[in-house]
Amino acid sequence: MTTRVALGMGAGEQNPLVSQIMAFAPVYGLLLSKLFVVGIAVLGVWMGKSNGIRVANLAFGAVVAWNFTIIFRLVLPA
Repeated sequence: MTTRVALGMGAGEQNPLVSQIMAFAPVYGLLLSKLFVVGIAVLGVWMGKSNGIRVANLAFGAVVAWNFTIIFRLVLPA
């Protein structure tokens, strides 16, 4: 959701693969990238790889934190 808000405010997608998909269909590109990662997480749970899930959660948390910094920079006057 934070990525969508940031993009709606004029920020750009930094992931080259996702930005290529989003060039054709913005909402579907974002959705596809999130579904892919959720699929990897489900596979990790199914295989009993909880350490990978922890790392993925930390990575997503970092992305959300980064998105908030972008949103605040776009909202607050310079």
